[in-house]
Amino acid sequence: MPRRPGVLLVSAVAIVLLAGGARRRAAAPSPELALDARRSFAVTDLAILDGFSFERVMNAVVARSGTRTTAIRLYQQLFDTQNAKPGLVAPEAAHCDDFLTDGKPSFNGLPRRCPTAEGPLATTNPFASSDHIPLALINRFDLTPADGSNCGEYRIIFAKKTNTPFDRLHFIFEGVLPNPTPSAGIAGCRPVAEFWAGLSNVSSISERRARLDRFFFTGLDGFEPVIDPDHYSAASGGGIRTMHNSGGPLRNRFYQFRLARRGSDLLAEPDLLENSPFGHFFDATDQTPAAKRFRDAFVRNVRDLAIRDENLFFMNIPPEFLLVESNPGQAEVDTIFEIPFVRSLLTPEGIAFSARISAELVMAGSRMSALDVVRRAQRLSCSGCHFFRGNIGEGESTAPLDIEFYQQVSESFTEPGEAGPRFAISKTMRDVFIPHRMEILRSFLKSGTPPVHSSATIGGGRTIQ
Repeated sequence: MPRRPGVLLVSAVAIVLLAGGARRRAAAPSPELALDARRSFAVTDLAILDGFSFERVMNAVVARSGTRTTAIRLYQQLFDTQNAKPGLVAPEAAHCDDFLTDGKPSFNGLPRRCPTAEGPLATTNPFASSDHIPLALINRFDLTPADGSNCGEYRIIFAKKTNTPFDRLHFIFEGVLPNPTPSAGIAGCRPVAEFWAGLSNVSSISERRARLDRFFFTGLDGFEPVIDPDHYSAASGGGIRTMHNSGGPLRNRFYQFRLARRGSDLLAEPDLLENSPFGHFFDATDQTPAAKRFRDAFVRNVRDLAIRDENLFFMNIPPEFLLVESNPGQAEVDTIFEIPFVRSLLTPEGIAFSARISAELVMAGSRMSALDVVRRAQRLSCSGCHFFRGNIGEGESTAPLDIEFYQQVSESFTEPGEAGPRFAISKTMRDVFIPHRMEILRSFLKSGTPPVHSSATIGGGRTIQ
């Protein structure tokens, strides 16, 4: 396949979450609702994180499962999904060759790698050393549904330390917190909003650490703790996402896992990556039924992709077109939408597909081009969310960031914090997404206004940290 070096600069670094806290009631926010991004939205201070180990989080997950599964077993079984059956440790669980298409490993009828470079981790003990380090605790109250069916998503990011810059492994625990009083609607989530806003007014880093510990591990009064296997399940909408990179800068891959009880076991089961379609479907010369259905579905998303706000444009790609691995490894056209789209513009089929997109843009009153829309779709995928941050069209400049080589949070970069070093966050996160999330929290606390969901709800399984 022809390759475009400029586009390929996209790859990877990694992320991984974790959480902590203690036992005191959160103070209500001040009347002015002054919010601090690094206290209430992206907590990356090592002085807060260093008490919350990967082992502690994993043990807390399995302890609440009521199963015989141990933390080490859950870790090993998760990576055994990336070995061919019967696997190395869990023959009864999922493996990467459970499904075949044309005799090759697949999932959802689309290609996947089998095995992966991380498959051997199924025989390792992650707790034998301190290689897995917490990077961030992330407040996603903005993901709370308008009907209050849950109270948002709260993330813990971890990174596995490696010896080279291009060998990365990150875990993102994305826990969806139930609303204990769903009959009250979103008003039942007010204590959660007050908890996070209240952290902005707490100068003591040890006090903030204690409160976060309580929130994640014990629970606010009347609420379950965030860390619970049910909160990382398909039914809740939460999960555990991983980012892998092995051997080079162009090899980043994302995976989505949901926790499920199967008999007396707790298992990590692979799932589709939201809004990460097979990139080859953008090649209009692909006339397979699935590819044609995808392009029809994509055209129906054009007006939503044309919304003039970096935080609000979105798409909803039907599951039948989604990958289980963000980079199946065949060619860049699998994951970089622009390449197959532009290449097909030299054909009648490509011209017709572009014209359909342009017609939708005209009806939406947008000055964007068809290529702008395809690039926006890329930005809502896993790799796009974490690496492609270019111009978003129509002369807008809310995130003129091109490529961010270390995703949204990385173990590779620290900066001075309130009580020592903290991990740095990306410019996009700092200047675009967090200010939007601040306004959502502020508006809710002032007037009960439900969140207007940001573009961060999408991407590789809601990828933005």
